[in-house]
Amino acid sequence: KGFFIEPLLLIPFVENAFKYVSHHADKKNYIRLHLDRANGTFFFTAENSKESQLPLNEQGGIGLKNVSRRLELLYPGKHQLEIKETEDNFTVQLKLDLS
Repeated sequence: KGFFIEPLLLIPFVENAFKYVSHHADKKNYIRLHLDRANGTFFFTAENSKESQLPLNEQGGIGLKNVSRRLELLYPGKHQLEIKETEDNFTVQLKLDLS
């Protein structure tokens, strides 16, 4: 209550977390979503375990590129998007200045 972000802005991040979550038999498979707001700033983190290597037909999507461009248009100079990928983990961190 008391703040607004563009509709459906976070959906691509959540979809990707579910689409690419790992299916390990011997390790933990997880998706973690965190949302917070403090002092006029909105924070969002999506993190998921992933397979070490994606199948060839799963590589090269445009979803993250599209949402990155959308952020540039909707929140010019008022957002930070950080995407980190390791062998076993994928993390997206978004910070929006709502002031």
